[in-house]
Amino acid sequence: MKQINRRLLFLCLLLSLPILNFAQNCNCESNFLWVKKTFEENDAGFQDIIKKKGQDAYALHNAMYLEKIKQLPNNQACARLLNQWIRFFRNGHIGINYIGKTNEVKKVAEKTEQAVESDQNRLNAKKPFFEKIDANTTYIRIPDFEISEKKAIDSILLANRATILSTENFIIDLRNNPGGSDASFSSLIPFLYTQPIRTVGTLFYSTDLNNQRMLELSQNPDFDEKSRNTFKKYYEKLAANKGQYVDIFESKVSVTKLDTIQPYPVHIGIIINENNGSTTEQFLLAAMQSKKVKLYGRTTKGMLDISNVNIVTAPCGDIELYYGLSKSFRIPDFPVDDIGLQPDVFIDKTIDPNNWINFVRDHLHGKTD
Repeated sequence: MKQINRRLLFLCLLLSLPILNFAQNCNCESNFLWVKKTFEENDAGFQDIIKKKGQDAYALHNAMYLEKIKQLPNNQACARLLNQWIRFFRNGHIGINYIGKTNEVKKVAEKTEQAVESDQNRLNAKKPFFEKIDANTTYIRIPDFEISEKKAIDSILLANRATILSTENFIIDLRNNPGGSDASFSSLIPFLYTQPIRTVGTLFYSTDLNNQRMLELSQNPDFDEKSRNTFKKYYEKLAANKGQYVDIFESKVSVTKLDTIQPYPVHIGIIINENNGSTTEQFLLAAMQSKKVKLYGRTTKGMLDISNVNIVTAPCGDIELYYGLSKSFRIPDFPVDDIGLQPDVFIDKTIDPNNWINFVRDHLHGKTD
């Protein structure tokens, strides 16, 4: 149940929290000052980055951007510059989004289903799918771990369970999977499990703004009474420890133990690249603990240490600030942000992306030429 609450909490904290009092002077500089103050006071990763990079570097960064910002009107160009400013801290689970009036025409892409005919089609797939690519190898493509994809992922794995559990090699293709919800990868774990899996927990940074979100969750009628009471307990613990990093789950590490180790598949190759982040990296941290698993491809994006994104609207109402509410207990001993997770087997640029699956298949088969 504790795991369910964590996942539910992660999803809910992605929702926006508008700020209703409006500033009198809405210009690029006032937006910058609001973003700077709000981020400094509430982001769970701010203090660690300042310790790492230093106050002098931060002051120089601010002075350089303030000169540029004073020359800009309060428009999309301003928002883009603010988005560049905030990258001083990290690349993931952070950002500025322009929501003001725009003259740009928004184009809605038409969704079309295409037959799977080549590796390129596999890479461009929008939905998860499964196939047996030879007598000794099964393959699943998972483009996204969004909670909306959980049903499809679970259904595919259930429908092909017997095939996977009677075939020597299993390829999990996660290229370009940006993350989503931990619940979406839970059905993969029994196929790769060989020993207890340790998952390092998170600390939530307690401030009035951050805690307000938890209070709203505790009062949300869309949740059942048990969930609301859980959120209320979290809120009360956060409110009693303002200005601190709080272990609301009262568990630094959770351990997943399963009763069964499946004899097949024997070897599991997970294909990764530089576009993998967040929940996908969380899955990889779990998968890497299996004796069956090897990672193939390129170093991942690196956006996992600071997580549980909160979204707040500026007083002027034209931009949104994205920032993190929590940080991993792994910090500072095992950072992932802006570093990424490295593959066991690097796939260099002489190998075309269309041939990565064949490369992994041959490597799992023991072919080296």
